Amino acid sequence: MTVQRVIIVGSGPAGLGVAALLNQTNIDYVVLEKKDIGCSFLEWPENMEMITPSFPSNAFGQMDLNAICESTSPAFSFNKEHLTGPEYAEYLAGVTDHFKINVRPNTEVKQVTKQEGGWILLTSQGLFFCKYLVWAAGEFQNPQINNIVGAEYCLHSSQIKYPQRIKGKDFVVVGGYESGIQMAFDLVRFGKEVTLINPFEIDDRNTSDPSRVLSPYTYKKYYEIESSELYTEILGEVVRVTKQEERYQLHLKEETIIETENIPICATGFSLVTKPVQDFVTYRDDGNPLLDEATDEFWGYENIYLAGPSVRHDNHIFCFIYKFRQRFGIIVENILSKEGCDEEDLAALVSRWKRSGLYLSDLSCCGDECVC
Repeated sequence: MTVQRVIIVGSGPAGLGVAALLNQTNIDYVVLEKKDIGCSFLEWPENMEMITPSFPSNAFGQMDLNAICESTSPAFSFNKEHLTGPEYAEYLAGVTDHFKINVRPNTEVKQVTKQEGGWILLTSQGLFFCKYLVWAAGEFQNPQINNIVGAEYCLHSSQIKYPQRIKGKDFVVVGGYESGIQMAFDLVRFGKEVTLINPFEIDDRNTSDPSRVLSPYTYKKYYEIESSELYTEILGEVVRVTKQEERYQLHLKEETIIETENIPICATGFSLVTKPVQDFVTYRDDGNPLLDEATDEFWGYENIYLAGPSVRHDNHIFCFIYKFRQRFGIIVENILSKEGCDEEDLAALVSRWKRSGLYLSDLSCCGDECVC
């Protein structure tokens, strides 16, 4: 059995970001990765880019919005604002190499059990034991088509790696958030007819929270296709999909039926991979894990933490890198406090993390809206 003080599961931006802070301490840790570093980004559709712009602003006291640790910048590394998935995976690998982050690839966590004094992880490479477990398994590898009867007749948008190669003339896309608009944009660009079905008006911007409305980067693409003869937009909620002979029927809540020759494409989001830790997860009403607001520990348990885009507190959504990285310091501070770290040393670390945007404990500032 391999014993570590801290085990982090997942080598995406959340897992490596927490590890980068632990690297500044004398706490031993390991990052367990199912495949390779940043593997989810390597599986992105070819034309997908990061919607949050990168900019090398460290010299001005601000971290690149897509950076996961200090003194790094994806924009500086690639000289571009919107990285592709493979480019961002390369950035993560570069961070790992430069800071000598301890990552163990090809180690899939299959089951987690609680034992007195810590956690036992059954993996493809044997048993591991730790006192503290940070769950950063991510979402992209777990696409969801929820609340649609007949989901087996649909294809999730993340499974279409090369939109230009898809055969057929007319397509129905379900979901009008970032992935849905990106898919519609790609299909229209390649001469396909697209009907997009969304339960809300896409341009109904009643909030400035980018977790709830389209990013400016995606809005630009939406503006390009909304006036196209190839694009049709329908306001409605798909509740059921059926297939008769060679045609698919999408049944809307208001009893309208939309037909298409090609398999419906659902851009309906992702959810956190929780199967190995499902016994320790309590869910909120919105389906996300309930966490201790002070520490990001799973509700009702100590020393098991969540890091990444599934972090929620009240109505605050931490789904972008620049959002969820603010909680890295919260997790590491809690571990260091329990390990008896010198108070002055810990205060110095926290002060540094705050300046870099890697520590946010006061959530009252998260509700501010733009006035114009």
